Amino acid sequence: MLEFEHIIQVNDLTDSTISVLSRTQLWEGLMLRARCPDKFNDSLSVQIEDIAFDEFERRIQVGESSFHERVMLHLDERIHTQTTGAIEQISAESITELEEPEEGFLFVRFTYRRELEEEHSAVDVGEHLKAAYLQTDRDAIAMIRTLAESGMFGQSIN
Repeated sequence: MLEFEHIIQVNDLTDSTISVLSRTQLWEGLMLRARCPDKFNDSLSVQIEDIAFDEFERRIQVGESSFHERVMLHLDERIHTQTTGAIEQISAESITELEEPEEGFLFVRFTYRRELEEEHSAVDVGEHLKAAYLQTDRDAIAMIRTLAESGMFGQSIN
């Protein structure tokens, strides 16, 4: 089982060269990523089925692989995603959590837990996956920032 987490700083109020996102803008961007991951990765095909106002299932197709996941939303705080037993697939879970230790200083904590096939090769698959998840999450935050700056999400606070 591979388990790891990383934190990405979104706002640094001491750096005037980086635009500041509001918590609402960040949440809207994270929600867009949860509902439409294909907007963040062109190789994905996604179908969504709403279950409740704070829960939905999504089916993601990437190449020959399919994933069926349940996504649970905790408004303005956390997005919890877990694979379901609807199809044969690896067991995987992720949590995307907003953190604001001081007003305006926003961070996102990404936590991952997934099955990892046993490999007996010189390549450390777990380390490659960690690096890939980190880069994908950094790219997603950069895209959310770009979309917010374009006016897609609420108003910026600076």
